Amino acid sequence: MKTLSKAMERRRYKRFYVVGRPIAMMSPGPSAPGKVTCISTESVEIVYDAIGGAKPAETEALDILAADFTRPVYLEDLPVKVISDHAAGGPRGAAGRKRVLAFERMTAEQRNQLQSFIYSFAY
Repeated sequence: MKTLSKAMERRRYKRFYVVGRPIAMMSPGPSAPGKVTCISTESVEIVYDAIGGAKPAETEALDILAADFTRPVYLEDLPVKVISDHAAGGPRGAAGRKRVLAFERMTAEQRNQLQSFIYSFAY
């Protein structure tokens, strides 16, 4: 009987799935906000609609907004670089794309806000 080997995890930090509907505004990037699907302390995965099927410009900054009943969370102007951007293969042939961004040179306050976001909205 043949056994399948488990794929080796290459990430240094665990990725968490995001609950709720936090949105991400990439700048420069698509005009409509994307949905944050996974996040870690070093990267974030965003699904967005490519209007007209065109791939938007490289993203340099990111804003994340999550509405909560007790307190809203707003992470502003996080410095990022694009790791990957490809078709998401969404339902009904939508023009959905998935973009993975790595965080760069964040301030201590931005790191604390990111950690708070992960504790509140990810599992």
